Amino acid sequence: MSEEPKSSTKYVMVESDPSTDEDEIDLLELIRTLLQAWKTILGVTVLCTSLAVAYALFAPELFKAETLLAPAEEEKSGASSALSQFGGLAAMAGISIPSDSNVEQVVATLNSRKFLRAYIERNKLTPVLFDEIWDADNQAWKVPSPEDEPTEQKAIKSFKACLSVDEDKKSGLISLSISWKDPDIAAQWANDLVKQLNEQLREQAIADSKKRVGYLEEELAKTTLQDMRAVLYNLLESEKQKA
Repeated sequence: MSEEPKSSTKYVMVESDPSTDEDEIDLLELIRTLLQAWKTILGVTVLCTSLAVAYALFAPELFKAETLLAPAEEEKSGASSALSQFGGLAAMAGISIPSDSNVEQVVATLNSRKFLRAYIERNKLTPVLFDEIWDADNQAWKVPSPEDEPTEQKAIKSFKACLSVDEDKKSGLISLSISWKDPDIAAQWANDLVKQLNEQLREQAIADSKKRVGYLEEELAKTTLQDMRAVLYNLLESEKQKA
């Protein structure tokens, strides 16, 4: 008679992962901490929201007037090409030869303190820039002493804060914008700046052309070579039309 094999049962003890327990404990601790500090969190949230609303209500509203400038490019005529051959002599004489584009000149002029000072003085903008301390009825500053009155440097700094000049490298266009609390004034300033810029650049171009005329006349009087005289004469006629 055969004996049946006895079955044996084995028990395997599986230990719980301590990291899981720690995560559960940490999560519970975090929830408990948040519940205890709910008043502080709510108070900070309400305070930040109130400050944001107050700033939106009481901050001065600014309007932006923007215009695009396309600097004129000088054509490379035969006269200007011939003039470039005398670049060394012109430089010695202190005469500037026009470049193909005046983008850098336009940007530098708009940002220059001399240009902005002239615009502020011409349009008497200091009282407008500091209208909070200007008494329009009495035409006087509402300050304790004359030393506290806005200076020319402060007026330029204040106006530059309203002005933005950006150059688009790809298109070559220049963006000029004015940000101010009055949209009509912002638009007027933007248009007037462009007008003054055109006037100044035109006057500068005429002055440079007159310098070149004088230089060419001197060279024409000194040279005896017929071919050179013919070139100089053509250049001189071309510059006289610009001057």
